[in-house]
Amino acid sequence: MILLAIDTATECCSAALWVDGKLYHRSTVQPRLHAELILPFIDELLTEAGIQKKDIQGLVVGQGPGAFTGVRIGVGVAQGLALALNIKVIAISNLKTLAYTAYQQLQTDKRQIIVVATDARMSEVYSATYSVKGSTITAITNESVGKAKHVDLSASDAYIGSGFAVYPELIAYAKRQPMDYDVNVYSQAKDMLLLAKDGFKQLATHIDMIEPIYLREP
Repeated sequence: MILLAIDTATECCSAALWVDGKLYHRSTVQPRLHAELILPFIDELLTEAGIQKKDIQGLVVGQGPGAFTGVRIGVGVAQGLALALNIKVIAISNLKTLAYTAYQQLQTDKRQIIVVATDARMSEVYSATYSVKGSTITAITNESVGKAKHVDLSASDAYIGSGFAVYPELIAYAKRQPMDYDVNVYSQAKDMLLLAKDGFKQLATHIDMIEPIYLREP
């Protein structure tokens, strides 16, 4: 199957392509340039894989939470591609993607409780807690936006997200419980693609059913 994934919801702009078991990807951290970067990334991946847009069979998109403009760009590009190519879409949470990233870094087969907290600006974080085992990710809490001091860390096995590098309460916790990987990372389209590919045919929907996740009113 040939799947394309795009993510512009955070400071990192990324795209990934899955072609019959082979993964291609691009990413860069250049805030405010996502609108200019994402389409060239897609073209580069198609050229590298030796295929055309019409060969794409499905689309995966990061739906937030993240920067308002970035979330809108990603969902907007996904809408244009899905309608033009008449393909279905899966939307993936950026927080859920980071939980998967952390689990990969842990290199364990055991179930882990992972807290994700990313900088939401305005002295707040986007956060959620997940139970993760392999690519099976179950939300334990709803995704929310609020003060870092309200993030529940009591039952966590691991954590990830820029909030742990920005806010004093989370930095203090990280110093007491250091992880063996960089927690200040961004969600990536390639991880969204890996999360979605196995169940794509069962879970994909029409682009009209996809809603961006803002959590905070603009």
